[in-house]
Amino acid sequence: MDTVAFALVITSAFAHAGWNFLLKRSEHKTSFLWSAGGVALGIMLVPAVAFAFFDEPGWRGVGFGAGSGLIHGVYGISLSRGYQLGELSSVYPVSRGMGPALVPVFAVVLFDEHVSVLAGVGIGLIVIGIYAIHIDHKLWRDFAHPIRALTSPATRTAFVTGALIACYSLWDKATLDYLSPVTLNGFSMAGHFLVLTPVVLAAGTSGARTEWRLRGRSILAAGVLIPLAYTLVLAALTTSQVSYVAPVREVGIVIGAFLGVVFLGEGYGITRVLGSALIVGGVLGLAVG
Repeated sequence: MDTVAFALVITSAFAHAGWNFLLKRSEHKTSFLWSAGGVALGIMLVPAVAFAFFDEPGWRGVGFGAGSGLIHGVYGISLSRGYQLGELSSVYPVSRGMGPALVPVFAVVLFDEHVSVLAGVGIGLIVIGIYAIHIDHKLWRDFAHPIRALTSPATRTAFVTGALIACYSLWDKATLDYLSPVTLNGFSMAGHFLVLTPVVLAAGTSGARTEWRLRGRSILAAGVLIPLAYTLVLAALTTSQVSYVAPVREVGIVIGAFLGVVFLGEGYGITRVLGSALIVGGVLGLAVG
C-alpha cells in the first residue's frame, strides 16, 4: 500500500469512528442515522450526478450502484440495532473486525489478489487484537469469555454488521470499474437514507423529531463525516488492493474503543488498550506489506 492510500484510509478511520460515536450517543439510533443519511445524501447528490454525467456509467454501472446502496442500507439497520443493544467499544470492534477476517479471503477468490506474508501476519494480529479487546480484565485466565460473548444479541448483531461490511467492501471494489468514488458514494448515501425510511416511518417520526431537537448539530456533523469517511476509502481502493485497504481502515477500532471507554464510561479498558495495541501492530504490518 502506497503512502497516499495509507493516509486516505487512516483519515477515513478517524471520520468513521467519529460518526459511530455520535450515533451511539443518540437515543433513537435508527432515526439519527436516517437523518444523518439524509444530510449526507444532500451533500453528495449534486457531485454524484455531476461525476456520473461525465463518466457515463451506463446501466451496468447504475445496477452496481443500486446494489451498493441496498447493502449499505441494510448495514445501517444492522449497525443501529447493534448500538441499541451493546456498547460502542464492544460492537464497533466486532463489526469492524469481521471485515479484515473475511475480505482478504474473498478478495483472493473473487479478484485473484495476492496477500504477502507480512500483510498476512498483520491481518492475524488484527484478529487477535479484536479477540483480546473482549477479554474481561477481571477474568484474565478465562480466555473463553469472548467466545461465550457470542451468545449476546449485541455481539451476534455486530457479526452480521461485519459480514455486511465485508460484502459492501467487495461489491464496491467491483463497482469502481463502472463508477467514480464520488458517484458510488452517492449511491451508498441514497441507500442509507431510502432503506431506512420505511423503518423510521413504521416506528413513527417522533424519534427523528426528538433527535433533530436535541442533537441537531450532531446529526449535521455525522452527515458530513459519513460521506467523507467512505469517499476517502473508495479513493484509496482505486490505487490499492481491497485486501489491504479494508484491514488498514480498522485502525478505527482503536479510536472507537478509546471513545467508548473514555467518553462513554464503558468497561474493559485495560484489555481494550492491549487489544488496540495489537491492532495497531497489524495495521503497520499491512502498511509495510
